[in-house]
This record gives sequence, C-alpha cells and structure tokens, in this order.
Amino acid sequence: MTMVGITAASALRQDPRMAAELISPADGRHGRIVMYAYDGGQLNLKDEHAGYIDQLNYSFALIENGEATDAHWKNIRQVERYLQRHPHIDGIVSVGGWGADGFSDACATPEGRQKLADSILRVMDAHGFVGVDIDWEYPGSSAAGIVSRPEDEENWYELLALLRAGLDARQAERGRDYLLSVAIGCGEEQLQAVNGGKLDQLVDQAVLMTYDLSGFDKITGHHSGLYPNEDRHNSGARAVKLLAESGLSEGKMLLGFPSYAKVWRQVSGGGTGLHQRAATSGNKSISFDEQLLLESRGYTAHYDEEACAAYWFNGENFVSGESQRSIDEKVAWLRQKDMLGCAVWSWNTDAESKMAAMLDAAMCK
Repeated sequence: MTMVGITAASALRQDPRMAAELISPADGRHGRIVMYAYDGGQLNLKDEHAGYIDQLNYSFALIENGEATDAHWKNIRQVERYLQRHPHIDGIVSVGGWGADGFSDACATPEGRQKLADSILRVMDAHGFVGVDIDWEYPGSSAAGIVSRPEDEENWYELLALLRAGLDARQAERGRDYLLSVAIGCGEEQLQAVNGGKLDQLVDQAVLMTYDLSGFDKITGHHSGLYPNEDRHNSGARAVKLLAESGLSEGKMLLGFPSYAKVWRQVSGGGTGLHQRAATSGNKSISFDEQLLLESRGYTAHYDEEACAAYWFNGENFVSGESQRSIDEKVAWLRQKDMLGCAVWSWNTDAESKMAAMLDAAMCK
C-alpha cells in the first residue's frame, strides 16, 4: 500500500517531471479537501467550484442480499461527467451511512465478507471511481436501528483487509493509487471501540465525523466544537487525541466539517442562548447558505473561544454551526498537527460552495 500525497504540489516536489500531469486547481493547498455528495435532494455540481476540492465521496451505495447496490442512484451520470471534466478530483464510492443495514449480516462469515468486498469493488469499477469509503455506523452497535453483533468490529477489519487487497491489486495493474477510507463516529463509545493501530495498517484515510456531537437533547450546545481542552468530551480535538493514542496516524485523519447548522427552538434562560433549555432538541437543520443569512434576519453572532465554535441567537432560537473564524482556526489547528485535511458533509447543503471556498482559502494560507 502506498501513501497518497496531500496535494499535487507535494508530488511535484518529489518528481518535477510529473508537472504536466499533476498541475491542477488544487496546487498550493496545504491539506486535502474532501466533499461528500449525497445522491438525494439538491446536487448541483458547478464547474467553477471544482478547484476547491480534491476528492468527491459519492454517497451512498447500500447493501442488499449481502452485496453493494447502486440501483437507487439518481445523479450518478452527472457525477461521472463532472469527474471526467475535472480529473484532479478523486471520485470515491461511499458505502453505508446512518441507518444503512446489511453490514453485520454480510460480514458474519468469510464467504459473506468476500462477496460484499467483491461487489463494492465492482460498483467502484463500473463508475470509474478510484477508491472506497466504508461508512458503517457503527460496528457492534444497533444505535441506528441496524443489526449488530459483538464480533462486528473484528469483521470490519477483515472486510477492510479484503478491500485493501483488491485496491492494491488494481493499483499494481493500472499504475495509479486507489484509496481506502473509513468514516468514524466521534462519540465516546465509537472512539473507544477503534483499534487505531490495526486500522492504520489498512486505510489511507479516516474521516472523523466531528459533527452532530450535540443536538439530541433539549439543552443547546455546539454540535461541531473543536475544544482546545482535549480532555473535554465530544469534541474534535478529543477525537483526534484518542484515535492517535490508539495508533491511528494523524496524517491519515480528515477532520469533519458540517455544511449545515443545527437549530434549537423556543430557548429559555436569556443571555446568548448557550447551554440553555429549549422546547425542542437540535433536530432541525439549515444549510450553510441559509446560515450565512442569519444575521440579516435578526440573529446575533457569538463565538465561544474556548470551544472554537460559532453560534447565533435571536432571543428565541439558537443555531450552532461553522463561521469563517471557526473554519480558519480549525484549519490552522489541523495543519499544525499535520493532519491529512478535512471532509465536509455535504455538498448538497453547500450549494454555492461557500464553505468549500473558505476551507480552500484557509488551506492555502
């Protein structure tokens, strides 16, 4: 398995003869920007925004009868054409997602794991993708209403090993890198279950889902805070710390950014609205484009310097999301730690690529 360079510029420094092949809009960016694109709702891929990203994770292939299926996809031709027009973007197929069942049953036997791995690679090849992202939420857990088994975690590694072998075989045959990625939940239970050293031997990338860290109860809070105090639970910094301590290389980690904000309604207690009781949980979300309009609609912007988190309050509704400042500070932090870069969920809620543009600018400083 070979490591994948962060940018074309880094590869050019290693071999200047590759200049003609590698020059792309990503040159000069000090980190990788991965954007998930969900096959549902609004997906409007604009050519003028292609230079902001290095990788598109197309979501999701599902599992039926023990095999990966793409039969439900509606926007795949649009995505294929987009990747053909912008060959600097690595197209990756993401498998699974929240509530996607089938992993545990398919991976329960060696034969089932092989069948599933082969089908995932067939879907990848059929659409010209150059890698796989496994989004099993979560091995050993039925929190999303899916079947689970105590042996799921070990079977997860076994599935990844089969995919790694298949990708490496294609790499040897075709002369280009093929990527293997996993998405990792960043709640305490999910982080403690990961053997980072074992995972590090198998994958090129680990997407840390450092969002939705709050919002499940009626107390307002930051759903994607970084928290410079790394001992504080449910934060980006703590997720990186625990995974690194378990053996996963920081150079393979992608810090997750949400291109959506979470909304708590009918907040009581006054002040800035932070850590106050609301009539609802943070179960409503708005897109990044909508979030950028909040201040013009009567909301006051606030910033929690300790948490490195932005929020807005209008005296009644509380909104937690990302701002220019939180993006800049998080990117500076992940660059200082030599992380691989960042991953955004999702392009669908960043229709004008404003978050992608902010990340690109921060990565290029």
